[in-house]
Amino acid sequence: MNQPEPPSSSSFRFFAIGVLCVAVLLGAYFMRLNAEVDREREQAAERLAFCQHLESVARAAAPTSLVPPEACKQLKKQYAETIGPL
Repeated sequence: MNQPEPPSSSSFRFFAIGVLCVAVLLGAYFMRLNAEVDREREQAAERLAFCQHLESVARAAAPTSLVPPEACKQLKKQYAETIGPL
């Protein structure tokens, strides 16, 4: 006669499956979060490049201006914050 399995092996199996499911869900969440941050970083870089282009056009259009255009100062600061320490 076969003796039934002790209940501890079954509960350990359920525990292992639960831990595996939680790990998969956390992995998917962090991948999605990372993709969102990458998109925001890319958009910030595009906005900064566009702003710098506009600054250079403004400088070329008004070379006698005494005050240099500082339209991108805030964008540069935000971009530096999004890049942050790697």
